[in-house]
Amino acid sequence: MNQAVQAVESVGLVGLGVMGRGVAANLLKKGFSVVGRDVNPEALTWLESIGGRAASPAYSIADHCDVVISFVVNDKQTEDMLFGAEGLAAQLKPGSVLITCSTMAPKYVRDLAQRLAALKIHLVDAPVTGGKIGASNGTLTIMVAGEPSICDRVKPILATFGSKIFVLGTEQGMGSQMKVVNQLLCGVHIAAAGEALAMAKRAGLPLDTTLEILKSGAASSWMLGDRGNRMITESFDDVTSAVDIFVKDLGLVLDAAREQTFAASMAHAAFLQFTASSSHGLGRLDDAAVIKNYTD
Repeated sequence: MNQAVQAVESVGLVGLGVMGRGVAANLLKKGFSVVGRDVNPEALTWLESIGGRAASPAYSIADHCDVVISFVVNDKQTEDMLFGAEGLAAQLKPGSVLITCSTMAPKYVRDLAQRLAALKIHLVDAPVTGGKIGASNGTLTIMVAGEPSICDRVKPILATFGSKIFVLGTEQGMGSQMKVVNQLLCGVHIAAAGEALAMAKRAGLPLDTTLEILKSGAASSWMLGDRGNRMITESFDDVTSAVDIFVKDLGLVLDAAREQTFAASMAHAAFLQFTASSSHGLGRLDDAAVIKNYTD
């Protein structure tokens, strides 16, 4: 994408959770002003403490910004933000851009793009991967789909929190489809890592040595390296991504698979493991807690 475009100085940001805070901090560091919204008052206080401006309600963002980034949890929160009591869509000026970074169903994103186009609002479909650390370090991978000229317009904004920006086409929903594929592998890898380490524990193998061996060879994966130590030490309270996040995300994977008449059997097996963990009261713990399905 063309980088020689004029930067947008004031950016709206809805959703100041684990990911949104890292994004807000990086936008401010790179010289953008940030007008943020979150339902948690503490998050707004935090934003103001680092130099941002709090917006309440969300539609007041439209008074200051022509580009808004959404880091809310899911399509329901997106719908509420845009068309519910917060009513942001009706207040945005024609020609404004909404960048959706949440993990959502591709079909919802396609439909949302058409609904916003009727209001003369552009949608850039831009889900991310890289987690809390990537958001904090500005090294997220961003999966972009949308009108080329609009993607060019917002690239300087995306570059403040993403070090790898991949353009997947002009059709909104393709970025979200890519994120669904990404989450399929992430969920399967975490569940598989839990199963392997639990089997090693049952057999009496030393778990720290087992983990080092698995990480050193062909059996390794990024998820094993990142979650493995938490699994063997049962350190689940410092949450980087919760069990319930993968219940949601793998549910989206299965919905997309059903729409495509695609048999995603491994994704379904992983979904059942995360769902079982959630049903046992572990939903808010770190997703590494999926190992407890085998060890308890």
